[in-house]
Amino acid sequence: MKDSGIGFAPIKIDSGESVHVISGVSGQLLKVDTQLNRLGEVSQPFPALITSSTIVKEKWIGVWIERDLRQARMAAFELNGEWGNGDSKADLRNKKLDSALHPSSSIWSQILDSEPTALSNVDDSICFSAINRGIYRIDDESKEIWRAEIPEWKEVSKIKSLDEIIGFLNTEEGIVLFSKAGGFAVIDGVGNIIKKGVLKLPEVITGFLHKKGKGWFIKLNGKYFATLSKLTDAPKIYKILGPVYDVKSVQGDWIWTGWRHDGRLNKDGTIKMNSRENIGIGIVGENVLTNDGKWEKLTI
Repeated sequence: MKDSGIGFAPIKIDSGESVHVISGVSGQLLKVDTQLNRLGEVSQPFPALITSSTIVKEKWIGVWIERDLRQARMAAFELNGEWGNGDSKADLRNKKLDSALHPSSSIWSQILDSEPTALSNVDDSICFSAINRGIYRIDDESKEIWRAEIPEWKEVSKIKSLDEIIGFLNTEEGIVLFSKAGGFAVIDGVGNIIKKGVLKLPEVITGFLHKKGKGWFIKLNGKYFATLSKLTDAPKIYKILGPVYDVKSVQGDWIWTGWRHDGRLNKDGTIKMNSRENIGIGIVGENVLTNDGKWEKLTI
């Protein structure tokens, strides 16, 4: 019998081959399998917001940021391990720097002095951007592979202070990154930029997905999304009911869930949308996890 809910408000699902890790608005974590069965209990390893996360090999890696206390951690957890609760925010506030707290159950943890964003699985390693520092690639044991400067795009230089890298993906061209403002760059295996450009889009980019032979799905922050076959193409813009929060490629179609609707972009370019009463946060198989922590069937 399927669980009717997870017991907290979710913000994201990180999907591995057989394990899906759900993050909550207050730093909760819950693992489920592809049939939505719980793999352990809900845990809260560190008393802060999880701002970025990904799955690499058999590990889940997350970043916790507590801005009021100027505390930040990056830590890794074994997917098949037991995850427990950590210390409270009061404990974090009272701890001295020489005895800093770390996320409970982690196999490695780092204290951060700059906020990492856009944690992404790139060929079984981790790429991320550190604000005002650069972009980095590390292995799943936290050892640095390379670091490079954050790309700059003169077309969006006027809003440079508001722009940031939102993700990395490994493609046949190389490692591709996107920024909120539409800048993209292709990076080789040692961190050198081999191509870059700017997409002309009606809204800010919030995420993206690439499928070999199909191209790109670009999530935007309002009532549009974009697709393109290759990075040098002009984007095709589609109007929808609200922001897309999760998208999958299924049998040649793009299927998504988001703000009060589910949608499908067919191979022939036609769109179908069905409204929902709530907000779809993530997709697992034919199921949608909603913002109130309930599992529902895709309506599309």
